[in-house]
Amino acid sequence: MKANLAEQTHERLKTLAQEHFGADVTSLTPLAGDASTRDYVRLTHPGGARPSSVGMIMPEPFTKETLPFIDVCAHLGEIGVRVPEIFGMDEAAGVILLEDCGDDSLEDVWRRGGWEEAGPRYDEAIDMMAAMQEAPNTPADGRIALTRRFDAEFFTNELHHTRKYAFESLLGMATDERAFDAAFRSLCGEICRIPFRLTHRDYHGRNLMVLDEAVIAIDFQDARMGPATYDLASLVFDSYVDLGAGAREYLIDRYWETCGHRLFSAKEEYQRALRGTAIQRNLKAIGTFAYQKAARGAERYLASIPHTVRMVQEHFEKRRDLGPLHASLEPFLDALLK
Repeated sequence: MKANLAEQTHERLKTLAQEHFGADVTSLTPLAGDASTRDYVRLTHPGGARPSSVGMIMPEPFTKETLPFIDVCAHLGEIGVRVPEIFGMDEAAGVILLEDCGDDSLEDVWRRGGWEEAGPRYDEAIDMMAAMQEAPNTPADGRIALTRRFDAEFFTNELHHTRKYAFESLLGMATDERAFDAAFRSLCGEICRIPFRLTHRDYHGRNLMVLDEAVIAIDFQDARMGPATYDLASLVFDSYVDLGAGAREYLIDRYWETCGHRLFSAKEEYQRALRGTAIQRNLKAIGTFAYQKAARGAERYLASIPHTVRMVQEHFEKRRDLGPLHASLEPFLDALLK
């Protein structure tokens, strides 16, 4: 049954590609997916205006009005963020035909060529982030991303997710939920007082593709209003790649000079906000990695935990005022490094 359904969706994608590009599809190849329930395939059609495209297969049928990806894609494109072009879709079949953004992520460029090759692309990523943040950010025309917001409760629940899956499930260590709740709420309340701007929500090297030296954002369907430093924390303190202190400081300064100075009264206030946001963001990532192991048996994410833990420890060194939270987390962070 499942095989038949997959065959049907593949055939529907082939038809969409043939109709749009006016050429036969010569191959359809599954692509490595992310941690979501979506599947991806690459279609090749050499005789068409473009030689290939990518099919996104949703787990169920959708409508344009209920699938955030479509609205967010249109919105980001309108405000100057480079996103994949949508060539066609079949809502009943649950498929969307997209521009092929290639196989090179910003992370891949970094790993292959270091800062010399990746640096200009990171500059573009900062500029794209600024475009998101400096566009009008009041709800208009029903844009989904402008009506959804992070809040302290949301951020706190993410940290409890880490407590449950990383500390209790992965490590097998007992936690004091009530004590952690008070500390988590204090941190999350603080970062929600940072000026809010449009955020991608998962803005890191794996979700930024590099095609013909252009940076293209993907996996943006959860975009929403949030702390201005949130996407920067995701990019600079990337759980999947260690940029090194020099590159991180360059990007932190680059954001300040590009748009940060208009949002914060002093650079010290900005850096404090960034580190607080990064603590939440990196702790949340640790919980996600542990959850992937506990719930889905996906162990590949565990390799990213030690690097992420070391960044959290670095953040606390910069935020000595958060000493009590650090002290409560320290036994668990140390255990995650063993």
